[in-house]
Amino acid sequence: MAAGAIRFALLLLGWAAMTGGADLVLGALAAAAATWCSLLLAPPGPHRVRPGALALLVLRFPWQALRAGTEVARLALDPRRTPTPGEVTWAPRLPPGPARDAFLAYASLLPGTLPAGAGRDGSVVIHALVAGPDIAAAMTAEEARFARAIGADG
Repeated sequence: MAAGAIRFALLLLGWAAMTGGADLVLGALAAAAATWCSLLLAPPGPHRVRPGALALLVLRFPWQALRAGTEVARLALDPRRTPTPGEVTWAPRLPPGPARDAFLAYASLLPGTLPAGAGRDGSVVIHALVAGPDIAAAMTAEEARFARAIGADG
């Protein structure tokens, strides 16, 4: 029941933000219908989001994206630096499923690395602008932060 209340509140907040608070009765009806549909299509899972860890992850993301984007720009604009693109095989700790898919979608937003598919042994292939062993270590550390934020770390 708590998941439904949270979804309803967030949807109603989104309605109010988009309409400037106009016609909240219609917004409540739309939010209720959207909540009902979302609970049918994506029922609550076993994980409980940890607000503090999620806030740290969200606040860390812009800095991380800016840092990675700056490094990618340096590689692209400095003729003395040559990128060494390639594929890195990485072994995720999250089991296959929605939590891993959400992490891979999150990781794909960061410049310089892109989850590019599944390996034969259950690993994930990461396409990196600068391939190296530190890519796998960085993915593991980021996965741990993400798992902690969504409550999937045990």
